[in-house]
Amino acid sequence: MDEKLFPQDLVSFLKSGEQLSYDTDECEPGQISLLSFDELSLGEVYIDSEESPLAKKDPHAGEEGYYSVPAINLVADCDGYDPEGILIWLPDQKVFGTWDIDHWDVLIFPDVTWSDIVSDPAKYINAQWERDDVKCEYFQPFPKYPFKTGKPFNNQ
Repeated sequence: MDEKLFPQDLVSFLKSGEQLSYDTDECEPGQISLLSFDELSLGEVYIDSEESPLAKKDPHAGEEGYYSVPAINLVADCDGYDPEGILIWLPDQKVFGTWDIDHWDVLIFPDVTWSDIVSDPAKYINAQWERDDVKCEYFQPFPKYPFKTGKPFNNQ
């Protein structure tokens, strides 16, 4: 993965093999483990506005479909949840966020650096469950990303 896609503080942190330090009892997903830099890969997250405040603005509200947004998952493992999306980097927007894999929402952390996350990781790890504890906002994928009809999975 090209280091230029990431902030330098994140690259240095992951290459050093460090992990986030926080009270796991205060986090819904408990202990998370970050991927090493060499394990990072470009993937995508799926967003629909069905149950979000963006529904009123979405030109495709009420249609069956989704927006596919390039994203890099940072989490390898966690307790009791799918680790995918708990912390993500959106390289096009150059912003950290979290993807709710069950509700297809992405919350972004505007103006937050990796150093900010390292200094108080619990509030960012918990963002899907405790939005009021961190400055975040719903990521609006339209009009930048095309709307795709149907589902992204072959079995649906």
